[in-house]
Amino acid sequence: MSDINLVRTYQVPIKIAKARVQKTVDELSSEHGLSSEWEGNTLYFERPGLHGEVQVTESEIRLQANLSLLLKPLRTQLISRIEDKFDRVFPESQSRSSRHQAS
Repeated sequence: MSDINLVRTYQVPIKIAKARVQKTVDELSSEHGLSSEWEGNTLYFERPGLHGEVQVTESEIRLQANLSLLLKPLRTQLISRIEDKFDRVFPESQSRSSRHQAS
């Protein structure tokens, strides 16, 4: 089970959604040293203590991430930062997160 699960619905072409996801991950990469790679419509990302993926479908973005024991206490802060970034690049989207999901 993932430590972070975020889902966003959107209403733009998938190509635009992927570009927006890439922009968000690029920002996070420069701030936090993430590396990432696309495989089809899934972007895999990692850095020490964190790994996950962003799946882009025709109408949803699903982010799942796993945190190391050292990063688990920062889970709520990380979710807020990711949501803020997605709010900026997907202003028309609707968010569903599992902030209170047990790890």
